[in-house]
Amino acid sequence: MKITDTIGLVLKGKGDRKVLSISPEQTVYEALEMMAEYDIGALLVLTGNRLAGILSERDYARKGVLMGHLSKETQVQQIMTSPVVS
Repeated sequence: MKITDTIGLVLKGKGDRKVLSISPEQTVYEALEMMAEYDIGALLVLTGNRLAGILSERDYARKGVLMGHLSKETQVQQIMTSPVVS
């Protein structure tokens, strides 16, 4: 994997492993719980089957904590990175 790889290429390389996602309306707290449970640093944000964005630990640190947003009161869509090149 290279930094210039598209998300589509990265997902093809995952094989049969599960791709975890969350909806834009869910709370950041729910996303953090999922990331902790699966020991991952980012989640795809899907609206139906459409990629709406990505939420990473960095997004949470920079756009959540540092901006004073509470994870239980903030929706994923408020701090996710979008658009994502696929």
